[in-house]
This record gives sequence, C-alpha cells and structure tokens, in this order.
Amino acid sequence: MISWIQKYFQKHFWLVFVAVLIAVGLPMIVVYSASGSGNGRGGTKVLERPFFDVNLANPDQARRVFSDGELSAYLRAGYAALQGGQLQQYALQRVAGLALAEELHLPGATPAEVARFVPTLRAFQNQQGQFDQSVYTRFADSLKAGGPFSVADVNRVLRDDTRLELLTRVVGGPGYVLPLDVKQQLTRVDSVWTVQVAALDYASFSPAINVTDEALKKFHDENSFRYDVPARPRLSSVEFKSADFAPPVAPTEAELRGFYNANQASFPAPAEADKKDAAVPATPTDNFPKVRAQVEATLRNLASRRLALEAANELTAALFERKATIKANSPELAAFLAAQHRPTVALPPLAPTLPPADKPWLANHAEAIARLTPERYYSDPLNSPDGVVVLLWQESLPAYKPLFAEVRELVAANFREYEKRRLFIERGIALKALLQAAAKTPAGFAEKAASEKLEVKSFANFTMRQPPQDLPQPALSTLIQLESGQVSDLVGLGDKGLLVYAQERKLPDLTPANPRYAEIQAQLMTFFANNNENSVLGNLVEQELKKTSKTELP
Repeated sequence: MISWIQKYFQKHFWLVFVAVLIAVGLPMIVVYSASGSGNGRGGTKVLERPFFDVNLANPDQARRVFSDGELSAYLRAGYAALQGGQLQQYALQRVAGLALAEELHLPGATPAEVARFVPTLRAFQNQQGQFDQSVYTRFADSLKAGGPFSVADVNRVLRDDTRLELLTRVVGGPGYVLPLDVKQQLTRVDSVWTVQVAALDYASFSPAINVTDEALKKFHDENSFRYDVPARPRLSSVEFKSADFAPPVAPTEAELRGFYNANQASFPAPAEADKKDAAVPATPTDNFPKVRAQVEATLRNLASRRLALEAANELTAALFERKATIKANSPELAAFLAAQHRPTVALPPLAPTLPPADKPWLANHAEAIARLTPERYYSDPLNSPDGVVVLLWQESLPAYKPLFAEVRELVAANFREYEKRRLFIERGIALKALLQAAAKTPAGFAEKAASEKLEVKSFANFTMRQPPQDLPQPALSTLIQLESGQVSDLVGLGDKGLLVYAQERKLPDLTPANPRYAEIQAQLMTFFANNNENSVLGNLVEQELKKTSKTELP
C-alpha cells in the first residue's frame, strides 16, 4: 500500500502540488479580503458609527463627547446633576447643537462673549446666585493640580457652550408666554401662606382588627404569590473565627504608633467630662496614649482576620487541587474536612436574597451563593461578623407553593399590617372631614386636632420660594392643590400621616406693576425657549442615531 502511494505521488506530483496550493491559498484570500463578498478589495475592517462630525465607534472621540457633556452639565448646575441616560442624551444634544450651529453659520464664540457667559454658570456663583471670583479662582487652581479635566478641556467646553447659548436664542425662539401663565406661576411661588399641620402617628395607631381563619384564607388566596418559596440551596459552612487565629506575638509600639498615625480619624480621643470650653492648644495634642488600647484591639483583630482568611484560602485551594477525587457531599469530603479539623455547620435552606434571621450578613453574598452547584460546590472565602466562612453546597431544593397551614402565622402578620394601613387611611379620611368642619376658625382646627390626639404645628407668613426649614416637603407640596381655608388629604411622611390646613393665603400683586411679574415672565420665556430647543435637538439626535449604523471602512 505504501509503495503504491509513493509511486502515485511520483507520477502525479505536479497535480497534487497544485491541488494543495489551491486548498491552502483560497481560505487565505477570503480571510485577508475586506469582506466575504469577493469584491477584491483588501484591507482591515474599521468600525464606524458616524454621528454628525464625530465617530461614536471611536473610543477616543466617544470619550471626549461624553466627558465634555459631563463637564458642561457640572458647570451649568454647580454639581453632578446628570447621570446615566440623562447625561448621555445631554452630551449627544450638545454635538447635535454644535452641528446645527455650523449648518446655520453661527459664528464661534469670541473671548469677550465667553467672558460674559462664565458669570452665568452656577459652578462659579455663591449661594446668592452672584458670580464669585474666589470660587472661579479655586476652580482654575484645581485644574493646574491635575484631575479628569484639563485647562484645554474647560476652554473648549466654555467656547462651545457660549455658542450653544446663541443657538438657543435662534432655535428656541422668544419663548412666548401668556399673561395667564405668568399670573399662575406668580401665584404659585409668591403667595404668602399661613398653615397648620396636624400629624397622626402610625406607630401608636392601634385599631381593633378581627383576625378570623376565613379572612386569613381569603387574604392568602388573593396574595398567594407572596408566599411562594423559590428554588434555593441547602448549604453548610466551614467557619474560620478570628478569635481562633489570634497572632501569638503582640504588635510592637512602633507598629501601633504607625497604624494610629495612618488612621487617626478612626480613633477620636474620648471627651473629658471635667473640661468645658477648653481653649485650642497652640501645639497639636498627642492623643495616642488615650486610645492605645483601642488601637491595639483593632490591629489584633485585623491580624486575626488576615490569618483566618489565609487558612480559608488554603482550604479552598486544597479542594481545588483534589477536585478529581473529592466531590460534593462525598465521604471523601467528610474525611478530608475531619482530617483538617474543620467541622461543618448546617444552614437552613435559603434563597440567596432571603437569609435566615440570625444570619442577615449572608445577603451580602447572594451572588456567591447563586454560583454554587454540584460541580462548584464550595465558595471562595467570605467575610462574616466572626471572621471568614467557606460555604458548601449540599443540595438544590425546587420551588414550591406552601399550604395555608404552613404559612398561617406569616399570613396573619401580613394581614394585620395590611388592615392597619387600610384603617389608617380610613382614619385620615374621617379626620379630614372632622377638621374641615372645625376649620371655620383657625382655633377650631387646632382644638379639634388636639381633641383627636394629633400633634399640631403652625407655620406663618412664608412663600413656596422660601418655605420654613422644618416644614415637611410632603406638606409643602399639598399647597399646590389647596385654597385658603381648605384641609388636605392625608399625606405620608415616614411613620406619620399629615393633614395640612391652609389657614390663610395672601395673593401677590398679579399686575405688570409688580417687579416680580417681569422676572417671572423672563424665567418662563427662558424655560419655554429651552424646551423648544431641547425638542429640536432631541429630534435631531433621534434621527441621526436611526440613520447611522456600524459600517466598515477599507
């Protein structure tokens, strides 16, 4: 057979050689062509996602677009006002706006225009909304110290945003505002209010609730999904308690001092009860002797945890090395752990996000628990309040629907809470009617509220623009719906329900003679103009993203 092959190759060598050459060369032609279409154009493939004059598929260009948007938003708001999708949309609208400005032949910003624009930015203003040179100087100095943005970045963004302000005036239009709009806004923000707020405490609210089996079964049937038990693993744990790994040698004074110096904020000196209004010492006080015991205890605990973690790592490494011979729940695993003197502690079945009541810290390791399987039956070392644990998979239990009898106590607790909330709302409705009837006089509201054991607070002569600091925000929000003399619906605030009585409402001057009329009108015009611009730029962004797609350049 072998001699026949030799003779055949000798006789047909060139034919075989050409066939092999074609077989090897043809795939290379396909691989190194620009595409599989056979157009004969060679070269590399470059992803492109054109968006006006930038390529969003280019990491450097995309990074610049979004970092410019982030800086612009910060300068305008004075803080990181936009995040995630909002920031992305804003950054893309800036690109669309600059492209539109170019198309409309709007001139670039001059240094004088930028200088006039800078004082309007909230990042350079004080609490009164006035330009603060010292704030601007500190910002400029921070750029020289290094950071995510350079001086060139800031100058570019300022020039672009100044040009975009001109675009707003062109695209947004004058922002037409009706006199009725001005009057409504002026009424909303400048009316002077005097209100009383009555609070109903939820914690002390204790209505009579009739709990019967019939009511519980009905509640269970209507909310059976709440009691479904999800698929969950049964686990055991191997514990490495820090107390069992105390270092044999105490830390030296130099180690204690060095640890204290590096973490002084974690070790405040205890206050001395017999010293009051002590003068600030001319030289810094060394408080290390006062907190030395605390420093030593903390350092010892950290050392113990480190040794416990090392022991846990050694165990998981040994299990990995023996994965061919030691399986989950096997006698070999039990024998290995016994030889290591590492007993296991059984855990009740648990869903990763629903840990046992006595081990709430397991919820922090939900992801690690969810990864455990019969093949990968041990976790990496995990932190616990006492040190470190390694979790071992025992079995996976399927989801099931428990019978009413199994969850009766839980159903009863949920039913009582549901009924309490329902009755609390009904109590609020009844109280509103009682207080509204009594509110024919300011004293009537307060007296009736006191007789119903409600806590009442009064807030006088304030506006929505400048509300009292201790007036709850939910109570303030109800004023938008209230007229003078009305009582609000019950609104929630933590564990309380609030009823707001609009005792008095003084309307501002709603004629153009009021200086605030022109101010509100200008604000609304700017608001509507910005809305118009955002609508235009938003449509441009949407259209551009639709028509662009990933293409290939030769």
